[in-house]
Amino acid sequence: MIKNILIYIAVLAISFSFAVFYYAWFSNFLLIVVLCLPVLSLLCSLPFMIYSAVKGFSLYASKVIYAGDDVVINLAANNRSGLFCPLIKVLVYSKNSFCGKSKKTAFKYSGMINKPVNIPLSKIGKDCGLVEIQTRWLKIYDMLGIFFIPVRFNTAAEILVIPKTANCSEEVLTGKQAIIGYKKKAGGGFSDDYEIREYRDGDNLRNVHWKLSAKNDDLMVREPSLPIYKNFKIMLMLGDNPENNNKVLAKFAGVCKNAIKNEIPCTVCTTKNAGAYPLTPQTNIYSIYKAIYTRQNLGNADTSNAEIHSIFADSEEVAK
Repeated sequence: MIKNILIYIAVLAISFSFAVFYYAWFSNFLLIVVLCLPVLSLLCSLPFMIYSAVKGFSLYASKVIYAGDDVVINLAANNRSGLFCPLIKVLVYSKNSFCGKSKKTAFKYSGMINKPVNIPLSKIGKDCGLVEIQTRWLKIYDMLGIFFIPVRFNTAAEILVIPKTANCSEEVLTGKQAIIGYKKKAGGGFSDDYEIREYRDGDNLRNVHWKLSAKNDDLMVREPSLPIYKNFKIMLMLGDNPENNNKVLAKFAGVCKNAIKNEIPCTVCTTKNAGAYPLTPQTNIYSIYKAIYTRQNLGNADTSNAEIHSIFADSEEVAK
């Protein structure tokens, strides 16, 4: 490292001046020791440096964390028994495009690596988004930090930062549920809702509505049907302020939880993404967050005749 080299040059200059102006055995001995230090450091460190470079390292991180939690990635040696590293330095580039933050972290470590070493990336996980992590080079130094072996360390990782769920009333959507029609129930069977029609050949006699048949003097059949519920279009009012976006997404997490729990048909839209994403009990919620963060097209879910439910940062959710 440049700083270590400059420090060594300064110490060497002081030792040389001391040897010139204070001529004695001790000053000469000190100068010889300072001159030999880099060579001794390299000779002692070189076997460990080469072994570390040959074995290599791996980088990994948690796939999902909550907003506000510390982002920590792990550096591990590709050797089960571990290895000793005199000094290692790696540059970590992290970026959260959704909230417009990026950071470059220079991490140094010296010692035995027999378990993963934590590399903290402070503040980059404060806001919701997709944290992209990348490294290019890793340098293994001698004990003095003067000589090094460069190792290509081109790795990448992604951490999905999701919001902490905000509490919201289940009445937000359930209170606005309504049946807008009925559809035929697959596989037959009865429900509280059914359609009445004239008897056709092949109909089961158990489906005959005998009272209506007697009134109309013709066989009338109850055809089982399923209610069609009103669809909701959840609109996330996202902007350029990361803190406001965190609030919107936290409210969305609460609404989304209740919608899935009560099986309310919904689609998800935002002011920053095109298209609409269908929200069902089978939906992978992480895929929705990732699509929102990367501003992908959310899909072509049908939003016609859907009631819009907008989620703002500082006001109550408003349904139009």
